[in-house]
Amino acid sequence: MILQQANMFSAILPIADPPKTPSGFSDLLAELERQAVAFARPVVLVNGDSHYFRVDKPLSPLRVRGKPPVTALENFTRVETFGSPYSHWVHVSVEADDPNVFTFRQRLVTPNVKPR
Repeated sequence: MILQQANMFSAILPIADPPKTPSGFSDLLAELERQAVAFARPVVLVNGDSHYFRVDKPLSPLRVRGKPPVTALENFTRVETFGSPYSHWVHVSVEADDPNVFTFRQRLVTPNVKPR
């Protein structure tokens, strides 16, 4: 499990207009992918930054209509944590005997849940 603040996946930010320029994280992303492939077991990256809770596979390319699918990198998972104004937390369970190893559960802090 790798923990960091930055959301390196600018192509899938939860904002209307993600940056159009290349990311300063290109080398790090390439190395993470290389290491995850070589490790061949579950790898989790936890980040904050944009604070939009999600669990996804950001190193697995999106399918493009009319092009052959690229092999997904299933052993790499990203967890983006909650953050202001949605102050909650994420419970991570680690089970060495489970082939998936990591399980994630959102934990909502009741006083921080605002009615709509």
